Amino acid sequence: MSDWNNRITLTDGQTLVLVSSKSKGFMQETDITTYNVVDRDGAVCGDVTVADHTAVKGFKRTLHVVQRNSAGEAIVDEAWNP
Repeated sequence: MSDWNNRITLTDGQTLVLVSSKSKGFMQETDITTYNVVDRDGAVCGDVTVADHTAVKGFKRTLHVVQRNSAGEAIVDEAWNP
């Protein structure tokens, strides 16, 4: 796990549960991982999507994390170069 998990906001008792992981792009240069945010009772209260892109030319890496609440509103939407 990269430092993206320090950028999301989880309240006490919430955990991440892996939903899917896939690669996209003509050379599979973007890895996209989706998690559900689950509370203590097992109810889904949001989701987190992490995109890890490595440029084919120059090998520049970009991370993009989006956290949404159960209403679909973005809580966190950040992109950066680690």
